[in-house]
Amino acid sequence: MKGESIVRQARRGRKTAAQLICCWITAILALMPMTVFGQEAPATEADVISIETALELAMDHSLSLATARLEMEYAQKQLAKAQADAAIAPSPVAMRQAEFAVESQRLVLEKTQRQVELQVKNAYFGLTSKMQQRAVAAKNHEQVEEQLRIIRVKYSEGLATKLDLLNSEKALLEAQGSLEAAQAEEELALLEFKRVLGLPYTEEIRIEPSDVQIEPIDFSSEQVIEKVLKNDPELVRLQWALEISQMQEESAKNEYTAPLIKDMYTNRRMKAELDLKDGNRIAFIQAKQMWNSLKQAENRVALAKKELEAAEENYRITKVRFDGGLEIPNNLLRAQISLTSAQYGLVNAIFEYNLAHIRVLNLMGE
Repeated sequence: MKGESIVRQARRGRKTAAQLICCWITAILALMPMTVFGQEAPATEADVISIETALELAMDHSLSLATARLEMEYAQKQLAKAQADAAIAPSPVAMRQAEFAVESQRLVLEKTQRQVELQVKNAYFGLTSKMQQRAVAAKNHEQVEEQLRIIRVKYSEGLATKLDLLNSEKALLEAQGSLEAAQAEEELALLEFKRVLGLPYTEEIRIEPSDVQIEPIDFSSEQVIEKVLKNDPELVRLQWALEISQMQEESAKNEYTAPLIKDMYTNRRMKAELDLKDGNRIAFIQAKQMWNSLKQAENRVALAKKELEAAEENYRITKVRFDGGLEIPNNLLRAQISLTSAQYGLVNAIFEYNLAHIRVLNLMGE
């Protein structure tokens, strides 16, 4: 329906003829200026996007997925053609190549789907992390503003120096700048999220909040390597290429095939074996690198949590001492800066961990 958001179109299922008539009537009535007891009808609320909704939208609107589906359809038609040709001129190699082409495109389609999922999750968690950073910046601005108010009072009473007041005013300007930067980064992250989903930049959406939690690692390094070597589409393709070259070499073992042709098929089979061996080594190294990145990200989260815990305790103690007149304003400002930095650090660490976790699962074919 014209004017309907893409999100609502994705959610809208099939309707019976009677339901459609009701929808048309409702749409006509919605266009009329309506009032309730003299009040204008409320504006339509922005669509709420969860990670599940985001994945559904991306699957429906991804250009790369649409291309992969077309390639899959073409390969299936090529297989049907090869089967028809086999009735006239049988060729086991040509038939096997057509079958491999279909299987290869199926793997490409599955890989593309995982890549789209990775992009969506990356954009989603990136946006939610920016939202959390903006919330941290807003809270920091609020606290620094309150500290400036207190220091102004103390300055007027002769309990704070001019330098204390200037430092507090400077801290407020820095907090304001950080808040504006966080808001700008959140806006850019939202635009990137809409781009990944294929939504118009002007469409109003709201993001369903995501808890700042990490998914535990429930697999070992050995399991990662095993699944990567088993499910990597490139390795599967190389295995099929080797099988085709072996079939070609075997089919040339007869009296009417020229020796040069036989040597060429042998050469291709040997190259396919080397390609597969090299592909296995590359996949093994990639799996190890991904696993190491995930473990390092997990350690950074644990460290960030401890740093935040220490910063919170330091700020609590400094604030109590400041309120009791035992700390100078600069120490309180430094404690506030350390706390804000630790909060940012934890948000970033969790985002990087979740991204590393998603990439490992993607590489494993899950």
